[in-house]
Amino acid sequence: MKKHKLDDNIWMQGIFNIRQRWIPLWNRETFFVGMSSTGRSESTNNFFNGWLPITTGLYSFVTKYDTALIKVYEQESVEDFASEHKYRQVGPHQAQLKDAAKIYTRTMFHKLQDQFDQVVLFVVIERHIEGSVRQLTVKAHSGRAESFELQIDLEKLTGNCGCKLFEYVGLPCYHLLKIFSKYDIFKIPEAFIMTRWTIGANKFSRSYDESQLEGDNLRHALCHSHLSLRASILFERVSKMKESFDFAVLKLDELESYLQNYDDALTQKMHHNKISQLLSQILWCPDL
Repeated sequence: MKKHKLDDNIWMQGIFNIRQRWIPLWNRETFFVGMSSTGRSESTNNFFNGWLPITTGLYSFVTKYDTALIKVYEQESVEDFASEHKYRQVGPHQAQLKDAAKIYTRTMFHKLQDQFDQVVLFVVIERHIEGSVRQLTVKAHSGRAESFELQIDLEKLTGNCGCKLFEYVGLPCYHLLKIFSKYDIFKIPEAFIMTRWTIGANKFSRSYDESQLEGDNLRHALCHSHLSLRASILFERVSKMKESFDFAVLKLDELESYLQNYDDALTQKMHHNKISQLLSQILWCPDL
């Protein structure tokens, strides 16, 4: 405004003062995980504030940053396990929500659940029908003046909503969920499922460097993540043919037996070393 000498323009001043209300609209069609630029900055600051004081030197920064990342991997591993194995309570007649519980991680499932809670507040109005394509308006029937236009192809199960929540966050909005309910679409269509929010999305991806697997201070969670990744890739490969499956099961039985013998031998060795060390201390004790 200073550059173009608009400081005294009352209309421009008013638009500038409410910029927080209209600037985000320009980004609604771009995937930002639902975060504003301020939110992303605050999230980054919170991550580093827990590990790195402002006086941290370069060497300490690199070391602590690596430690912080490993901690994140551990937390992700725990959350992945919880998402895959912990039960989500869903009503017996909530077919879409039951389907969502099998698809999404715990955090994203609860966010989607919040969207489901809003569905009953809206009605659907068909504006135009052309083949399998429907152009509709979803509007609140009471309490608030909210209305969005949508389009859905009932054959291809693709579409979009004017609120752009799916494009911005990666989750179907309650307007889309209302449409699914109207046309008896009991499972969330693949076109409206973003892979990054699904259970096991990072099962076949490695978010760490293999150099972190070296050394004596290897964390349990990192070991678990690496072995799970290797096993998942292997199991995906051998599950396609009965012969490969049978061969893999046979080798797993052999590996289990080998590991048991290895653990027993390692335990005996450690016990022997401990006794030898104790005897050495007794024999070299000057008071005896």
